[in-house]
Amino acid sequence: MDRMLQMFLNRLMGRVMNMVINKGINFAANRGKDPADMTDDEQGQARAGRETAQKARKISRASRKLF
Repeated sequence: MDRMLQMFLNRLMGRVMNMVINKGINFAANRGKDPADMTDDEQGQARAGRETAQKARKISRASRKLF
């Protein structure tokens, strides 16, 4: 029973951490601005920042599998 509870909590904490990290990346990409208030150039920069972060996450996952 203890082991099942621990597995559930680990899975829940992993999902919460992923959600918090994604929100932080989006906040940093938007530089704290509301997307509705951003110009087209700023929105493009924010999109590029999110794409770069997504690529970095994929590379880190791949490197963990290799090593």
